Amino acid sequence: MTKFPKIGFGLFAAFVAFAVVFSYLISAQYIKTGDKPWHMQPFTDADSLTVEYTGKYELLDKKSLLSRFADSSRVTVAILVDAWGVPFDEHLLAEDFSIFKDLPHKEYLHYRLVNRTRHAEFAELRIHRDSTSSRDGIYLFGGDSLEYGRNLYIDSLGYGVRLFCQKCPDSVMATMLDSVLAAVEVDSASLVKNIAWTTRDSRDGDRAKLHATLRLIAEVARKHPEVRFIVQGTHRPILGDPKIRRESFAHWVPVVIF
Repeated sequence: MTKFPKIGFGLFAAFVAFAVVFSYLISAQYIKTGDKPWHMQPFTDADSLTVEYTGKYELLDKKSLLSRFADSSRVTVAILVDAWGVPFDEHLLAEDFSIFKDLPHKEYLHYRLVNRTRHAEFAELRIHRDSTSSRDGIYLFGGDSLEYGRNLYIDSLGYGVRLFCQKCPDSVMATMLDSVLAAVEVDSASLVKNIAWTTRDSRDGDRAKLHATLRLIAEVARKHPEVRFIVQGTHRPILGDPKIRRESFAHWVPVVIF
């Protein structure tokens, strides 16, 4: 009569020990971390720029480029190119920058804290609401205001005019930007000093689409040499093929200042 409780306790203790060891082995060797889609997973450590990059380009910290480079004496256009990051292969970035070779400009690498377009807009596009120019500032986007929840924060960026275009490609938006700049330049009484545009076409990491967008920007800048253009990436590619994301630094984006 006394043997069964002892045997039962021994079996129970053995089962608990086995469960603990098995759980540890499974979690350590077989279970992959996270249930989120791959593009929502934490980024691996890929922030250490190569000697080639640090020796060739001036590095800019996380401070807003609009506050650093905006020129109050002229119109400033801040453009965020979606999914334009700094690739590990410096020759690829040289190809990107070469699109602007016939325009007077400077090239930089800028530190981005978070790999999200919403963060990039918050960090780079906000203008002071108490300034005269902010009431007449213009924001352009070739998509719906609901995309990335822009309807919830667009007012806080400070632009009095917001122009959304339903599923419009970057070519249409570049034409719109050109028209807006032409109208502002003709109107001597215009108070518009800040114009912002976030592109869409290159969001999947396709380099052909990226170069097409960069060429559109170059064409607009060529037509308006008196305008200050601040062009930068939002973040490295995080959509599309996972291997594309792994080919760029996690928190660095290219910058071109006209």
